[in-house]
Amino acid sequence: MGAMLNLLTLGAGLFGLSTLLYLGALWRPSPSLERAAHAALSVTIAVWIGLLTHQALAGLGGTPRFWLGLSSLTLSALYIALRTRYPIESLGSFVAALSTLLAVFAAVNSHELGGAHHALPEGVHAWLLPVHVGLAFVGVTAFAFSTAVSVVYLLQARMLKQKAKPALRRRLPPLDVLDHLALRGVLVGFPPYTVALLLGSFEAFRTDAVRPSYLVALVSWLVYGVVLQARLTAGWRGRRAAGLTTVGLLMCLGVVAQYALRGA
Repeated sequence: MGAMLNLLTLGAGLFGLSTLLYLGALWRPSPSLERAAHAALSVTIAVWIGLLTHQALAGLGGTPRFWLGLSSLTLSALYIALRTRYPIESLGSFVAALSTLLAVFAAVNSHELGGAHHALPEGVHAWLLPVHVGLAFVGVTAFAFSTAVSVVYLLQARMLKQKAKPALRRRLPPLDVLDHLALRGVLVGFPPYTVALLLGSFEAFRTDAVRPSYLVALVSWLVYGVVLQARLTAGWRGRRAAGLTTVGLLMCLGVVAQYALRGA
C-alpha cells in the first residue's frame, strides 16, 4: 500500500509539472517549452496507464482511487487527442491543472470499494455501486473538460473586451471553437451523470443514507440541466453558459473531494 501511495504521489506530481510547463508556454511563448509540456503530459499519461493497469490486475479496478486516477488520465488524453483537430494548445494548463487535482484526490484516497458502504438487496450490491461510481466519473471527466474550455472562453472574452495582451489573445482559441467544445462536453457528460445520480439516489433512499454530498450532486445536475436546456432551446451562448458550467463543476468537485477524503 505504501509503495502504491508513493507511485500515485509521483503521478500527481507529474501532472503538476505538466501544468507548470503549460503555464510557462502560455505566458512566455516558446516552441521548446511547448514541446517539453507536451512531452511531460505524454509521459504522465503513460505512467498513469501503467498505474491503473497494475491496480486493475490487483483486483482494485472498482475502487474510488482507480476511478479518480482514470478520470485524470482520460481528461488529459482527451486534450492530447483533440489538439490534433482543434486549435486548443492554450488549454493545456487548465486541463493539466484539473487532472492534477483529480490525481491528488486519488493519492489521498484510502477507501476501498467493498467494505465501507451500506448493504443492498442480494443481487444488486455486486453491480450497483461500481456502475454508479464509474458513470459518475465519466460525467465529471466530461464536465471538467467543458469547464476548462469555459474558463478559457471567459478569459478570452475578457481580454478581447479590454483589448489587452494581443500576443496572448492570439494564442487562445477562437470563441466559437471554445463554445462548441464546451457544449460537446456537457452533452457527453450529462447522460452518464444522470444515470449515476439515479443509481446513487436509489442506494441512498433504499438504505436511509441520504448525505449532504447527494444533495450537492443533485444541485450540480440541475445546474448542468439548465445549461443544456438553455443552450439547446433558448440559444444560450457565451459567458452565461461558461459561468454556469464552471459553477456546476465546482459543485461536482465538492462531491468528489468528500468522496475521496471520506469515502462514498
